[in-house]
Amino acid sequence: MQALFRIGKGEPPPVPNTLSNDARDFILKCLQVNPNNRPTAAELLHHSFVRRSLSTSLGSASPYHGRQN
Repeated sequence: MQALFRIGKGEPPPVPNTLSNDARDFILKCLQVNPNNRPTAAELLHHSFVRRSLSTSLGSASPYHGRQN
């Protein structure tokens, strides 16, 4: 909740340094106060953080792996 107040005041909330650079960049892009500076959902789907997460999450441990439509 505190993050919302900070964003509303034009202050980005702190993003932990323990996250990967891709994760930090993704979060900071999502938290842009000005909607004109914020990427669209479609643009975010092409972010390297999401692309990497999608490709690794669809491995053999995924319930969708090998599933036929």
